[in-house]
Amino acid sequence: MFDQIVEKLPELQRLEATASDLEGKHGQAQARVQALALRTGQAREHDLNAEAVALNADRRPPKPTEPALREQSEGAARDAEVLARRLALAVADRGRYLSENHGEILGLLEAAHAAEAALEALLAYHRAEDAARDLARRHPAPALENSGGPESIAVVWGALTTQNAGGGPSRGSLEGTLRHLVSLGAGTVVGAVEEGEDDDDVDAA
Repeated sequence: MFDQIVEKLPELQRLEATASDLEGKHGQAQARVQALALRTGQAREHDLNAEAVALNADRRPPKPTEPALREQSEGAARDAEVLARRLALAVADRGRYLSENHGEILGLLEAAHAAEAALEALLAYHRAEDAARDLARRHPAPALENSGGPESIAVVWGALTTQNAGGGPSRGSLEGTLRHLVSLGAGTVVGAVEEGEDDDDVDAA
C-alpha cells in the first residue's frame, strides 16, 4: 500500500529511490571491506612465513604483498564510511519530507485503506453469492406445481438469448451494465396472439 502512495508523490518517490540505492551500495562496500580485511590478514601471515624461510636459507626475503592489500582495504573502508554518511543524509531528507507532508500522506493512506476495505467487502459479497449458488445447485428446491393459467404476454428486449432471458449480467462495472442496456434494442413480444391473426392463419391454410 505504501508503494502505491509513493507513486502519487514524485518527490517522495525520488527520496525513497535515493535512499534505497545508497543502502544497496553501502552494503556492497561493507562486503568489500570485509573481503579485503580477510585477504590482508592472510597476506600478512604469508609474508611473515616467506621472510622467515628466506632468512633461514640465507636468501633475500621476497617482496611482501600485505602493504598493497592493506592500502586497498583502507581505501574501501573510507568509501564505505562516505556511503554510510550519504545514506544517513538521504534518510534524514526522507524523514523531513514525511514530517512536512504528514497531512497529505495521512489522507492518501486513509483513502487507500477505505478503497481496500470496500474491495474486500465486495469480494466477500461475491464469495457469499457464489456459495449460495453452489448450495442451490447441490440442494435444489422442489419444483412447485403450476396450477395457474398461462401468462398472456412475455416481453424480451432485443434478441432472445440465454443472457437476457436470465436477467442480464449479474456482475460487472457500471460501464458493463450500461453497455448491456444499450445492446438490448427494441422490445420483442412473445406469447399469446390476437384472435384475428389466428383466424387469418387458419383461412390461409
